[in-house]
Amino acid sequence: MPSGQKNDCHFTGNHPPHFPFEEPPFRLSMGLLKVSIDEWFEIFDLEERAFQMKEKRRLLATYHNNIFMADPSSLAASTEVLNLMLQHLPSIRPDLYSRNLDTIRLKSHSQFEEEVWSADLKNNRTHPLDLAARLVQEDLIIMLPPDPKNNQTSRGWWLAAGSVAFPSRWSLREKFGQPMDIIHAPVPFYKEQVQTSVDNFFNVMPCGEIYSRRNWSLYDNSSLRHDGAGHSGEITQHTITSSNAGERLWLRVERQTLRKLKKTGAIFFTIRIHLRQLKHVVHFDGIARRLSKALLALPPEMQAYKQTDVFADSAQAYLNKF
Repeated sequence: MPSGQKNDCHFTGNHPPHFPFEEPPFRLSMGLLKVSIDEWFEIFDLEERAFQMKEKRRLLATYHNNIFMADPSSLAASTEVLNLMLQHLPSIRPDLYSRNLDTIRLKSHSQFEEEVWSADLKNNRTHPLDLAARLVQEDLIIMLPPDPKNNQTSRGWWLAAGSVAFPSRWSLREKFGQPMDIIHAPVPFYKEQVQTSVDNFFNVMPCGEIYSRRNWSLYDNSSLRHDGAGHSGEITQHTITSSNAGERLWLRVERQTLRKLKKTGAIFFTIRIHLRQLKHVVHFDGIARRLSKALLALPPEMQAYKQTDVFADSAQAYLNKF
């Protein structure tokens, strides 16, 4: 269930949200796309950035022990991540970041107040991945390769550290320390259709290259943080109609990036949430039709997993108006 207060992020955005809708028939896939270093982190709408950054601060202050977790073995990779970000962010967005020898400055803009963090890694008491996640909208995860000396982590790449303020119906505390097959066990068709491909790609992924992937779902509220599996069930089913679906439903897209680190060989994930009210999405050319077809093509197991089953008919009827 969502943690904390329900936010009110009704951003229309000048930059179109991602539309990762595959043409039928449905098949689960990695859907990887190689991207440039300039596309590593996404900063589009500064009002949205201010909102998400402030919401992340609020959640960290309240739920830090559930949002951030790190195994001691992830320290070197976390330090490598922070160093890369301290170099990258001021170079790509000098209007938003500046760095000197000892500090990283997040500059003020719109409704975002300036923040200054220590960049002295030797004396900084903040864990490097915890600090790195406070610099961007994205959630951050570090995966380490199998450890044959540890029964739990010998099965495959495992989640060794994470700062996850905006999960999409999962809990870092439940997934922490687990290998990929356990992490994705609830995902329909994962084992049959993509598990082998994921494992093989992680093993041969070139260091330094950046890949992106996206997934989507429809949600019945605008909360950024969903740290459980519940939804409003019958209430949602009976209150969302073809007349109000544009107001009551949100398209939530996760844009992930993967990068294998050169020094430590760890895999670094970023997860950026794009959230748009459905009524602001349908007017992009052809998107209502594509989303309608993608929603219709979802197998029952995937509809249940995405929790679109309780309002799928109403959403379909709404989309078919455009």
